[in-house]
Amino acid sequence: MCDVLLALQKGLTKALKKLDDYLNSPLPDEVDADSMEEERASSRKFLDGNELTLADCNLLPKLHIVK
Repeated sequence: MCDVLLALQKGLTKALKKLDDYLNSPLPDEVDADSMEEERASSRKFLDGNELTLADCNLLPKLHIVK
């Protein structure tokens, strides 16, 4: 039983890390191709930008349960 829980925890941690990396990486429209500055973290509030979309509505309740 303990091995199963550890495997589930590892899978959840991996999925949350992948989501965190995606949310922190800038979307193409946030990147200035002509800029010499280093890319910064994304400033968007939701998955696809600054507006709530269906994808956010599907994901947020699941994240709330995990919390």
